[in-house]
Amino acid sequence: MKFLIFVAGVGVGFVLGSKAGRQAYDRIKHQVDNFTQSSPVQQVKSDVKDLAGKAAGEAGDRVSDVIDKASDKLDDLTGKSSGSASTAS
Repeated sequence: MKFLIFVAGVGVGFVLGSKAGRQAYDRIKHQVDNFTQSSPVQQVKSDVKDLAGKAAGEAGDRVSDVIDKASDKLDDLTGKSSGSASTAS
């Protein structure tokens, strides 16, 4: 008998909790959606995206420069010339 009362209590608690929980979840989700779609947030998002693109481009340029320098240094150490045509034998 105690088990049936316990199961009934769990069932009632689940139903009441899920209704209240869903309403609270929907309200919070609506507020978050309104915030993320607001004009200031969209402007910041755009600015961050542009900044990240610029930073990635600059990083790519720096990596390319380092690779070129390393390649030139390797050519100097091995006696190869990367910019000139091979000499006639």
